[in-house]
Amino acid sequence: MKTITLKNVHYGIKLLALLITTHACTTSDNDLTLGALPAADFEIQEGNDANTVILVNRTSEPSIAYWEVETTGQKLEGNTATLRLTFAGTYNITLLAVAKGGTATVTKQVTIAQNDPTACNPDRLLGFIAGCTQKVWRINPEAGAFKVGEGPDNGNWWSLGAADLTLRACEFNDEFTFVFNPEGTFIYDNKGDFYADGYLGNGSSGCEPASNLTGDQAAWNSGTFSFTVIEGGGVNGLGQLRLNGRGAHIGVKKAHNGGETNTGPVGNTITYDIIAMEQNVNGQGYDILKIGVNIGGPGWWTYTLRSVN
Repeated sequence: MKTITLKNVHYGIKLLALLITTHACTTSDNDLTLGALPAADFEIQEGNDANTVILVNRTSEPSIAYWEVETTGQKLEGNTATLRLTFAGTYNITLLAVAKGGTATVTKQVTIAQNDPTACNPDRLLGFIAGCTQKVWRINPEAGAFKVGEGPDNGNWWSLGAADLTLRACEFNDEFTFVFNPEGTFIYDNKGDFYADGYLGNGSSGCEPASNLTGDQAAWNSGTFSFTVIEGGGVNGLGQLRLNGRGAHIGVKKAHNGGETNTGPVGNTITYDIIAMEQNVNGQGYDILKIGVNIGGPGWWTYTLRSVN
């Protein structure tokens, strides 16, 4: 059962931008007309189960609605949006209403009384990635596990070859652990080494000790971060995986949303599109997760992970 709290937590009108419309039919070419400043408001309705709510924009003026959940980082768009919240707790939901006369925000709370009993099922994105307790992944030790090219899952620019499995051995012991908990704990463990790739550490073309990651690059070392899964969307409609925290990453360290930067992390989050998910591959007892990050234009890095447990 969920409790919907309609108490305003915050109401602040932010005049971030004025949308100015020039009407050709006015008596003067210099006559600029603005609409009324909107009073942002929305309604929270019960969804079809205890973990789903429906957000309905009730702003005073016609507007475009953008939604964000403070705890999870989920973002939605549309005058009516369906939001699924996995874990019991109280969530702050903010509406940004963009109208002709300006922008306004309002935040309200919704309380979810129980954990989603289906969230850790392997046919759900969170369950596939984190299991019901935690799940450990490594880079799949096969040719093509790293590749970059024009579009997701395309390696026409470069693809990991069979010889690279030995050359880059220190990349295949890295572990990426996803914990099934409300915090979305993500743990990266590089096992004390990394592949320098010509730009990391001392810039060699081999494996180096983790202590060689210094300065801004030190953020790419082992650490504990958080993650969020976003069901649906992504290039294949399978959802997205967002890592939160400076330095959180999977695969090539320099790759990020919109580009490549070899001096250190850019921003505090990185979002990967889910390219493919396959359970119990060939009856061998492990799962395959394929993710991709768009580095700008047609460029995509694609990584293939194999589950350990």
